[in-house]
Amino acid sequence: MATVLGLDIGTTKLCALALSVETGEALAVRSAPNDADISPLPHDRHEQDPVRIRDRCFELVRAVAADGAVVEGDVGGIGLSGQMHGVLLVGGERPAPCTDFITWRDQRGHGDGDEAVERCGCRLHPGYGGATLGWMVENGCLPAGARALSAADYVAGCLSGCYSSEPTHGASWGLLDVRAGQWDRERVEALGIPEEALPELRPSCRPLGALLPDMAKALGLPGEVQVCAPVGDNQASVIGAAGFADDTAVLNLGTGGQISVFKGAYAFREGLETRPMPLGGYLLVGASLCGGWAYAYLRRFIQDTVRAFGGAAPGDEAVYARMNELALETAPGAAGLMADTRFSGQRGRPEIRGALEGIDRENLTPGNLVRAFAEGMVRELRDMASAAGLDGVGRILATGNAVRKNPAVPGIVEQLFGVPCEVGHAEEEAALGAARAAAAGLGLSATA
Repeated sequence: MATVLGLDIGTTKLCALALSVETGEALAVRSAPNDADISPLPHDRHEQDPVRIRDRCFELVRAVAADGAVVEGDVGGIGLSGQMHGVLLVGGERPAPCTDFITWRDQRGHGDGDEAVERCGCRLHPGYGGATLGWMVENGCLPAGARALSAADYVAGCLSGCYSSEPTHGASWGLLDVRAGQWDRERVEALGIPEEALPELRPSCRPLGALLPDMAKALGLPGEVQVCAPVGDNQASVIGAAGFADDTAVLNLGTGGQISVFKGAYAFREGLETRPMPLGGYLLVGASLCGGWAYAYLRRFIQDTVRAFGGAAPGDEAVYARMNELALETAPGAAGLMADTRFSGQRGRPEIRGALEGIDRENLTPGNLVRAFAEGMVRELRDMASAAGLDGVGRILATGNAVRKNPAVPGIVEQLFGVPCEVGHAEEEAALGAARAAAAGLGLSATA
């Protein structure tokens, strides 16, 4: 059992890989777009076809298992990761979906401000499974006798026959008493969610059972392969990037932004979320709504300005290349120019908007503007991390395209955080983290 498969069910992409437990290297990787979106839908809704997700996942697992680098008899387990917050309902003896998968992008639910916030580690926000289920109860469209699952829970159930959930996804719904590791009955009752609609909770990344015989045959895998309980994609990405290190904060800058700080004991900070880690400990997580999108916003402004005055504008890649040069060439601090990049507001404070501050008679230059935007999107995450408490954090591991494609960002992270920054180069971090977590849950040792 020297190989563990990892499967990540993202909102826009699906990925499967095979991890060598002995070397910690990915032996084979396959990915495909998540083309399961349901359309047309009202603008405030986002749903996906769970059966399409399942079938596409099985295609990827089958392709990885058939790769020449993977020895069939060496595969010992399958770990899963999935997009957090979303929910679907299943019913029947061998459960089948009785709703679409309603994702984190869906906005039909509403938030709360109750005293359960600290127990649950977060406030309820639209798109969180608890808010979605509460909306379904209010509107009389929660199927009788149905059970709620995440997308990863559903796929794990199809593989193993065990249709359950686990703490990382349960917490992402806003319905878990994070410290107790059980459903928060007060919040569940306040939302009117029937107790039978919530699945049994099993330990994250621990075995649920062996592959069902028809699944093993269809996937080309041995019947004794163990299917492990899923892990939320945030936790899986942290494990994929930094392993199980407890002295590393993981900063991700893509379209959005996120900072995850490991804590050995439960802690709650207003404005952050406390999320359980598989195998013990917690993450304090701060998420910026703009993140790396702020840099794209500035790129578009530059193109619009050039077009307005010159009639034509260079393409995206050319503008990004020049912006990155200016960000590197410009001195830290941007001569006092500061950009607040909260252009889409802040979770829990949607009214907030971004700003440019510190403008004097000389510092409003292209170089300072680019540098100020790059520093602004990192500074927002730094402020969240400071609220989490950075005691014991010896390094920042930075990931995401806004880090990898902009050579100025690692230096800005070191400048603002005051600790060394390393750029994570692992591909498909969530799928890799799912495999690493499963290897640990199975009692195998994987290179972290």
